[in-house]
Amino acid sequence: MSNKSQQINLLELIKQPLYDSQESIFITGATGFLGGNYLYWKLHTPGKIFVLSRGDSEQEALSRIKNNLKSCAQSYDLPDIPEDELERKLVCVRGDLKSQGLGLSQKQIIQLQQANITEIWHFAASLSYRWEDQNKIDATNLIGTQNLLDVSEKLKVKRFIYISTAYTAGKTSGSIKEQLHSEDTEFTNYYEQSKCYAEKLVSQYTASMGIASTIVRPSIVLGPVLTQRSGGTRFGLYGFFNEMYQIKSTLSQLNHKIRLVGDPEAVGNFIPVDQVVADLLYLRSINFGSQPIYHSVNPSNLRVFDVIQQCEQHIGTDCIDIVDSRDSETTTLESMFDGRTEFYEGYYGTLKSFERSLPHHKPMSLNVMDNYIRMFQEELVLEGSDDSFERHQVKTWDGNLLTVYTMGSPKKETLIIANAYGMPVDFMQPLASRLSRDYHVVTWDTRWVPGITQGFELEKCHSLTHARDAISLLDSFDVKQASMIGWSSGVQVTLRALSAFPSRFSSAVLLNGGISLQKRKLPVSEFEQSLKSLLPKISSSRRNAELYCQLIYGNIQGDADDKRAINSVISSTDPRLMAMTSLPYQNSETLYRYANMMNNLFNERDDAYTSDAHQPMLVVGCQNDEITHPESAVELSRSLSNGRLLMLEDSGHFAHYYDSSLAESIIQFVAQFKKEQEGVPA
Repeated sequence: MSNKSQQINLLELIKQPLYDSQESIFITGATGFLGGNYLYWKLHTPGKIFVLSRGDSEQEALSRIKNNLKSCAQSYDLPDIPEDELERKLVCVRGDLKSQGLGLSQKQIIQLQQANITEIWHFAASLSYRWEDQNKIDATNLIGTQNLLDVSEKLKVKRFIYISTAYTAGKTSGSIKEQLHSEDTEFTNYYEQSKCYAEKLVSQYTASMGIASTIVRPSIVLGPVLTQRSGGTRFGLYGFFNEMYQIKSTLSQLNHKIRLVGDPEAVGNFIPVDQVVADLLYLRSINFGSQPIYHSVNPSNLRVFDVIQQCEQHIGTDCIDIVDSRDSETTTLESMFDGRTEFYEGYYGTLKSFERSLPHHKPMSLNVMDNYIRMFQEELVLEGSDDSFERHQVKTWDGNLLTVYTMGSPKKETLIIANAYGMPVDFMQPLASRLSRDYHVVTWDTRWVPGITQGFELEKCHSLTHARDAISLLDSFDVKQASMIGWSSGVQVTLRALSAFPSRFSSAVLLNGGISLQKRKLPVSEFEQSLKSLLPKISSSRRNAELYCQLIYGNIQGDADDKRAINSVISSTDPRLMAMTSLPYQNSETLYRYANMMNNLFNERDDAYTSDAHQPMLVVGCQNDEITHPESAVELSRSLSNGRLLMLEDSGHFAHYYDSSLAESIIQFVAQFKKEQEGVPA
């Protein structure tokens, strides 16, 4: 079938009679990157498209699809799909891939059976990759695929098209064939394995049911070649560059190379998303050809180390090598980088090339890749400048200046957020954004760290100082009383504020508290245990802080227990948020200040001021919290005279950053308390 001189042209393909107006297809994953791009171009051809989408309502499910289509159009600098075209061609099917029968009602099934659906295109996938997330990944990539296959049999479709990944080859080297891989393949991560197993599931199920199937394996997908923008994706190359960009200040301080273990000559295959879409439409134009599996890859490979060097040039560093093995002990920063880039090991870990039987696209080059990276860096710079917080300077009770951030109308009731010691305001932006439609949200940079320009005053280094700072904020905005939210060590500040200034705070929400509460047999997380072992040493002098900073950034040998503790503290943090959580470790002075702040906190009153705080409080704990043990939340709620416990089953320490439903719980709690206070039935 291959015609090496022929090139696939997307704009020509959509002019061909790929479908007639009576044919329909069903697709999943249209709110994602690749699925959304396919849907955008498919809407330029005849026929209806039934799109599975989650949502609490039909309107929400449809809005998710339309918003993604707008993003796709913008990434090409092309017009949106006209509304009348959407009404004529697009049918939103509200459901859930992870539910049996896709969560569809009998009425929805009958509607689909009557729609002459000839093909199912399955783009949806979990992009999580950690081995410990196997159940979460399986729920989408295996169980979800099985659910969709079961529905395909009910709909009597002619063909099932499964969008996989070229990296189902795992750690296999050499030429990768367009055929099923053995389940005995060694995989880099669980994402690869789940997609490989799903390929076999699709192949076996469709064969047993007499349904034709096609498996398409894209390689590392970039934004459109038409504009060389990212198109909104943060995976593949973009994920790797984003990790480097977020910690560029850390990387620039290194006095030794970070050694990534892999093949120095490994090549990566990068394909623009519009070329993948062209492959998919081309397959339809040839009735999917004679093969069951096709690689959607670029004809040209690029050496991964060359691409990494391009990334480094754009952020101004030169600190990464790819080595066959590390000839000395893994450094703390290497452990951190391994955690942040674990997903990408599949790209540089082995030397492989992918067969391609489809006609070729224009080859990728390092010059084009350099422009992709430059364009993405510009996107990140623009994103960083789009700060939805309003910034203020507030003079405190003792004459210091604090940087304060607000969001939402000041005419609304005020919610004040005590961030964790030393953490940047970025941590609070998602939560503040969700709360700001109902409240005026106020938060601040804690003095000393990240407020590094203030002189460090050891005698004031306790939670009461920060509680008084909160009062200064309320006074500055002429707020007589507010509800308060504390996260992690900010919970200690919240408890101190409520106990010391009871008339100024009406209620509180305590999120994953890292506090001084001491109870016999109360379990402690490995992170907290390691942190508590290090804090007295680091906080004892600036000289010691410099030494421990060298243990993190340098290549010096230190006490084995200390190195293990440092690795534990760093590796326990969500790798995606490392740029923010590593702020207190950026230099020896911030490390010294942070160590004193946290060490003093843990040595404050062993009841964490709970006996003096009687306002209604919602205590939020998370079963998957690796930073503060979930039992701490249970014990904290028991210690309060007016505490209520909310335990989140599938969330971790950073639930406030990721989990939109948490904001709803906070809003409901504060509103319910207000009604109770006013004597109105809740």
